[in-house]
Amino acid sequence: MFCNLQGSTALSQQLDPDVLRDELRSYQEVCAGAVARFEGHITKILCDGLIIYFGNPQAHEDDPQRSIRARLAIPEDMLGLNTRLRRDNYLELTLRIDVHTGLVVPNSLVVSNTTVRLVHGIFLSKAQGFH
Repeated sequence: MFCNLQGSTALSQQLDPDVLRDELRSYQEVCAGAVARFEGHITKILCDGLIIYFGNPQAHEDDPQRSIRARLAIPEDMLGLNTRLRRDNYLELTLRIDVHTGLVVPNSLVVSNTTVRLVHGIFLSKAQGFH
């Protein structure tokens, strides 16, 4: 799963750097709480983006369902934070959250069919037959 703030560049121009840091931390904590409830793991924090794994380091039979449940929980959990932000700073955080399930193949690059179509003619690709 990848989660990031929409419009974070504009947000950084609106807020004092200390306030921005605190609000980013609050957003990350809200996301971390939802992810932890479904036993996911935030693997990397990239400023306003979070890379989240389900099934690593601990696998569950229902990791795809857990990821979707976390995806649905994050905006709900953000309601309290956004209520405070509207009251205190006249702003609201909007998120973009993508969920993808795919294979990890050592020493290879696996690309979805949609991406292959978008780069057709620029890169050579070979179908692997994964479903």
